[in-house]
Amino acid sequence: MSKTNVVLTIPEPYRFELAERPFPKIRAGYAIVRNEYAGVCLEGSRIWTRHDFEKFYGGLQSDYPDGLGHESVGVVEQVLPGSNFRVGDRVVIFQGDWCGHCHSCLNGLSPTYCTANSYPPKPGMKRVAMAGIQDWNESESGGWAMAHYRIAPEANMMRIPDGLDFKYAQAANCSCGAAWSNQEIMDIRPGSTVLVAGVGFITLGHVISALYRNCTVIALIRNKYREEILRRMGVEYLVDPEDADWLEKIRALTYEGQGVDYGIDGSGHPYYQKKIMEATRVYGNINFSGHIPGQSLQLEGLRDVVDPQHTFTGQHDVRKIDRESLVRMLCNPQVQKNIDAMVTHVFPMSKAGDAFDVQVSKQCGKIFLQPQL
Repeated sequence: MSKTNVVLTIPEPYRFELAERPFPKIRAGYAIVRNEYAGVCLEGSRIWTRHDFEKFYGGLQSDYPDGLGHESVGVVEQVLPGSNFRVGDRVVIFQGDWCGHCHSCLNGLSPTYCTANSYPPKPGMKRVAMAGIQDWNESESGGWAMAHYRIAPEANMMRIPDGLDFKYAQAANCSCGAAWSNQEIMDIRPGSTVLVAGVGFITLGHVISALYRNCTVIALIRNKYREEILRRMGVEYLVDPEDADWLEKIRALTYEGQGVDYGIDGSGHPYYQKKIMEATRVYGNINFSGHIPGQSLQLEGLRDVVDPQHTFTGQHDVRKIDRESLVRMLCNPQVQKNIDAMVTHVFPMSKAGDAFDVQVSKQCGKIFLQPQL
């Protein structure tokens, strides 16, 4: 009996289906991976409740209704002759496709920004990103992470070191991974003060990364459930953004009251973005690691950029040049304890609706699915 694939879909709000599809097919440069963990990203907060799908500028989609999930780890199930991987290799899969010719690919940057994920660069292609991977391989399944089997570009796969559990390797994408790369870009130095706001799974990854860099972490937070996660990680300084003296409290924790060295927002909400800008010192660094469709932040050039001399950065993926140092961090025992605190729920994929409901409640940290269950 031939193998099939089982794929998670959301045909309408608040309803999911496990759809049986043909087993994936691959071309040269791709592998088929048996998924062991898949991380819940925006599926719960956006697609589950509103059934809308993310669009790039110009109208091209990156999410599609026939599959879900972009972050997973697993075991190589099938490769073609000449592959650099072997059946049985344990791998982490970094999101998106890979063309090998664009600026991002040639400079070891994030595959999210590869042209293969922003417009169809290959003959006959109509879709991009995970759907594009599936279509390019002329396969009827396998584009996404929330499935028994996934098609992965070999350029976006990395072997997991022996002894590193799948659970910790899974944090290499939209939590610790995205945070680590953003902090590499920001050049966060040991001993710095780092203010985080909009505390969700991306920001929790920033906290883990900043603590690993021996920084002092200050959190603007009002979610009591996530306050407890931060305390378990060892974060001492929690400030309620609704307090009338929130800014004074933060500045009192910094060198000579000048403000924090780095301000990071993981929510994408202007409410927090404005506050981290206000609390960051002159010549400090501002990072936006989250986004909310339809939200926009109004900046005044002189007041918000020129006078404070802030450097703004933001991206939502892992650069290729950061992968080795990221995985080294994930092997650290204290980092693993903090990942245990961050990953508050693990659901079988057959209970995906429960996972998405928990995500919507915000009474959680990072949520993982187990696609084989």
